Amino acid sequence: MMRIAASLLLLILAACVPRPLVPAAPAVAPSVSEEILLESLAQNARAFQSLQGLAKVRINAGGRSLSGTQVLLAEKPDRFRAETLSPFGQPLLLMATDGRELDVMIPSEGRFYRGEASPENVQRFTRLPLRLTDLVHLLLYEVPVIGHGERNLVAGEKGDYLLTLFGESGRLQKLRFDAALQLVESAYFRDDVLQLRVSYDKLQGDLHYFPRSVFLEMPALNAEGSLAFSEVRTNVAIPPERFTLSPSPGMEILPIP
Repeated sequence: MMRIAASLLLLILAACVPRPLVPAAPAVAPSVSEEILLESLAQNARAFQSLQGLAKVRINAGGRSLSGTQVLLAEKPDRFRAETLSPFGQPLLLMATDGRELDVMIPSEGRFYRGEASPENVQRFTRLPLRLTDLVHLLLYEVPVIGHGERNLVAGEKGDYLLTLFGESGRLQKLRFDAALQLVESAYFRDDVLQLRVSYDKLQGDLHYFPRSVFLEMPALNAEGSLAFSEVRTNVAIPPERFTLSPSPGMEILPIP
C-alpha cells in the first residue's frame, strides 16, 4: 500500500509540473493575405496625387551634408518644386521642374539656370541619386513594386507583416506593414545587397493615412536623406506655373553647367 501511495503521489506531482512553453512559429492571420497587402499599396498609389508642405530636410551624399527647411510641392508623375529657406524665411535656392524643363534660381547670387530635366541635372540639385518620377512617387507614398513570381508572407511579434517578393536576376523586395496594414518600409535588394530602403513614419489621416516622415537609404551610393513635414496638405490643386520659374529683372538665363 505504501508503494502504491508513493507511486500515486509521484504521478500527481508530475501532472502539476508546468510543461515548458514552446514558442509558436509566426503565423499570418487568416484575414490577411498577400493580395490584401498588395491592394493596400495600390490604394496608396490612387489616394495621393499631389502635396504641398513645409519640411525639415537632411541629406548626406558623396561625403557632403545638406540640411534646411524647404517648401515642397509635388505632383504625379514628375512635377516638383523645392524652395530652400534661410533661418529667417528668405529663399536661398529655388528649383522647379514640369518634368521636361528644370529651372534653378539663386537669388543671393543673382543667378538663374535653365536646362533639361535630365536625371543628372535633377540629381545635382536634389543631391539624391533618384530619378525625378521615383522621387515624386516616393514622396507621395507610392513605392515601385518589382516584377515577381514567388512571394512569402510572415507575421511579426508586434502584429506587423513582412511581405517578400522574389524577382529575376537576384532582385528582391521586402515590404513591411504595421498592424493596421499600412506600409512602413520598402527595401530593394540585388544579390542580397541593399540598394534602396525607404521608411515611412508618423502616418496620420482620417480616410487615408499619409506619412509625415520619410527616410531614404542607399548604402551602395553612400547616400541617405530624411524629410519631416511640419505642415502638409495632400491632393491640392497646384497651378502648372508653380512648376516653372521666371528670372528676376536683370538676371541672365544661363545653361545648367
